[in-house]
Amino acid sequence: MRKILFLLLSMIVVMAAAMAQVGRAKDEGWSELMPPDKDKELVVSSCGGCHDLKIVVEARKSRAQWDTAMNDMIQRGAQIFPEEIEPMSVYLTKAFGADVPKLVNVNAAKRDELEKLPNFKPEMVTRILDARGKSEPFKNAEELRKAVGMEKEEFEKIRYLLKYRN
Repeated sequence: MRKILFLLLSMIVVMAAAMAQVGRAKDEGWSELMPPDKDKELVVSSCGGCHDLKIVVEARKSRAQWDTAMNDMIQRGAQIFPEEIEPMSVYLTKAFGADVPKLVNVNAAKRDELEKLPNFKPEMVTRILDARGKSEPFKNAEELRKAVGMEKEEFEKIRYLLKYRN
């Protein structure tokens, strides 16, 4: 009887651990595309606990739309404390507001798409296209930065306008 009880209890623990893993979304590098800020980690842990951060990074919403989205998530069970709503909304609006350009896939973008992005000078676009033609698709920001020979300070101006996969 004890063996059966122990076996059942063990199965429950294993199933609970498996369910916790299933419920937790994978980051898959999307958090790297989120600009640094004191409230970034709050957004990563709160939003990334339920769904892929790709949804956040690719969204472009006004402050009112971000507030509505957060309220919707809270209604669905997101663990967000009242004092966290304001800083999260401010971060999301600043980083992914309606006026922020949509991300461009650096591995597939055409010259004119890159040239339309803020802080992209024609010579920078040429360096990116030349580097792209000589290597495998870029996997992340640091790989791109090194391939085009950009200083970190210069690269920070464009880093959060690019993505590396669909």
